[in-house]
Amino acid sequence: MLAAKRLSSIRDLLNNGDSVSVAELSRTFNVTEETIRRDLDKITKDDHAVVRVHGGAYKIKNFDREAPYALRETLLVAEKERMAQTGYTMLEEGDTIMLDSSTSALHLAQAIKRGTLKISVITNSLRIALELSDCPHANLIVAGGAYRPSSRSFVGYSATGTLDDFHADKAFVSCSGLHARSGLTDNSESEARVRRTMLENSDYRYLLVDSDKFGRSKSHRIAHLTGIHSLFTDKEPDAELKEMLLKNNINIIVC
Repeated sequence: MLAAKRLSSIRDLLNNGDSVSVAELSRTFNVTEETIRRDLDKITKDDHAVVRVHGGAYKIKNFDREAPYALRETLLVAEKERMAQTGYTMLEEGDTIMLDSSTSALHLAQAIKRGTLKISVITNSLRIALELSDCPHANLIVAGGAYRPSSRSFVGYSATGTLDDFHADKAFVSCSGLHARSGLTDNSESEARVRRTMLENSDYRYLLVDSDKFGRSKSHRIAHLTGIHSLFTDKEPDAELKEMLLKNNINIIVC
């Protein structure tokens, strides 16, 4: 297939399906992943509504700039699995934990399901709720509210109000951006409020953040770096971010 026709086809896929992955496009068009990355870079340069992420791209169609959940589930899977497995070692029998709607937290929920620890899980994630709905050793509590399709989660005052009624031993949350100066930020105001509430109502606060989020600042602040106990990630942060994390006594755990 000619490059121009391939580019046109990828644009059509983005317009019709919101998101694409590098690996899937490579198989579809029988070209290398590096070729697809160059194609996506060109499309992103020409169309500012298309956003490149590690392993794919998506098209913004409204004010919610979050990557579609279906795309995020396919990205950095091995890295998120290692982060989740390491995070699981922080859990103890009888813990009550809060899990946000991130795909990294979903991997932790899957680790809980595979394990044997009796855990109470409070979450606003529909995906996690479904994952743990038949888990005999997980006591599941769902914070309901307005449904947000791009994150498959429940948000709004109903969700944060429910979370405020609970206390957790540990919270595991992610973010859209982790920056030395702006701290934890999110694309969504409603999701930022949920994550902030989870952190505020937990004794120990853990971050599950892949390196693709490092150095990014989004529109809505979740929290400053103070009070965070550990960061589980897949790569060492750069010097500026690492210095700020250590200054705030955050344990950096590269998985």
